[in-house]
Amino acid sequence: MVARNPKLIAWITVLLVFIIHLIIAPLMPLGVDEAHYALYALHPALSYFDHPPMVAWLQMLVRPLGYDEFSLRLMPSLLFAIASLQIYRLTGKLYPSHHHYPSLVAVALLNTAPILQLMGWGMVPDMPLIVLALFAIEVALNINDRQQLKDWLLLGVIYGLAGLSKYTAVFLPLGLVLFLFQTQGIRWLKQPGPWLAGLLALVLILPVLIWNHRHDWASFTYQLNHADGGSWKLKDALSMQVLQMVCYSLLAYIAGISATFFALKRRLKADWLVIWSAWPFLLVTNWSAGNGGLLPNWPALGWTLLAPLTANWLCISWQKRWVKGLTIFSGTLSMSLIVLIFAFLAFQPLASMPFMKPVVKDLVGWHKAAQQAEMLLDKIKKPKETMQPVLLVENWSKASRIAWYARPTPVQVLSARKSQFSYWFGDANKHTRGILIVDNEPIPASGMLKTHGLNCRYLGEQSGKMDGVIVNTFHFYQCEPEADVLKK
Repeated sequence: MVARNPKLIAWITVLLVFIIHLIIAPLMPLGVDEAHYALYALHPALSYFDHPPMVAWLQMLVRPLGYDEFSLRLMPSLLFAIASLQIYRLTGKLYPSHHHYPSLVAVALLNTAPILQLMGWGMVPDMPLIVLALFAIEVALNINDRQQLKDWLLLGVIYGLAGLSKYTAVFLPLGLVLFLFQTQGIRWLKQPGPWLAGLLALVLILPVLIWNHRHDWASFTYQLNHADGGSWKLKDALSMQVLQMVCYSLLAYIAGISATFFALKRRLKADWLVIWSAWPFLLVTNWSAGNGGLLPNWPALGWTLLAPLTANWLCISWQKRWVKGLTIFSGTLSMSLIVLIFAFLAFQPLASMPFMKPVVKDLVGWHKAAQQAEMLLDKIKKPKETMQPVLLVENWSKASRIAWYARPTPVQVLSARKSQFSYWFGDANKHTRGILIVDNEPIPASGMLKTHGLNCRYLGEQSGKMDGVIVNTFHFYQCEPEADVLKK
């Protein structure tokens, strides 16, 4: 734990990671979520079906830079750097120390979490939410200490912006309320500050409320159904625990839980502010994992907010042999994984690292597949046709990359479920004509595919390769309404 200038080391770490992110940014095509949110910015709206609008508004800022892979990864890289610097500052305020080691360790915890590194490279709504949440805890600490109206108003703005980032922002005021009830009882409710903050936050999230009101509360319904999931299974919940150990580091997981139990004994206000901010969210997301389908980035907010407490406990417990051993083992494991991922993204040696094929499946070949589908689409267009043919895919995640690389060609999803593409391009139906793109599925022996009232005739295939290795195989079909085919 020897470091002559922790602040300088923290700044160098943040700057180095930021530069690495920018170097690698233009080297890989966009992934599922990146392409989806890039399309958000091309379709400005008050809000969107699956998320609030902040991610779109942020990506709109980089459109003048060319709106390519590099510019689209600039904003998440910047947000991750801000989050790293803010956690250094926040940890220092929560746990003042003349040597600043807890602050440096908190920065290290963020930057050795593989999933956070990837989120700091490819835009997801979690990144702006994390930045705002870290600022919110700092303001909440000021409110508890001095109860000034300006702090309440600032907190209202932060909560409003967080609500424009991701729906899980609802856990931020919940944590503050629990903390203030614990430390101050109900007397904090007798002042105008919290009510004005709530009103200000409500005004700021009006774009989300207005969009949902105009669209039958579709986004709220989708999120509630998404969170409910299927039947709860212990196996899925336990799998999520293992996944978090890998994604957020074994050290962050074990030390975070140990630090929490340690904090329950000493009952410091700083500890409880972190506990109430992080653990309600972590408990809900980890329980929801039992329903299946929970993505590894979902608990990111909780583990990030827990980092100051975890870092302080690590510094206090550093003399314990097992803590040192865990830190060395986990740090080596996580850094090796991060170096492996980014080295692979930079040099793409898939032929010598075939085990990485599933990792790049969502990235490789989609650009050329979209171009090929557009060429086939042009061939079946008819002059003066009222209902022009469109590109067709099976779900929204495939639609995101096809629509990004084929923009502005309409892309419709062959599914009974609503998606954001329903609002942009309408839903495919039994009267739709177009070119269907199917990836990595066998071709019917007859060469004909029937789906959603459409008859689709096989046209050909295209391979998506990296380093000479076939990663994806795309099949193309010409689809016509079944009724029209029967007439012929």
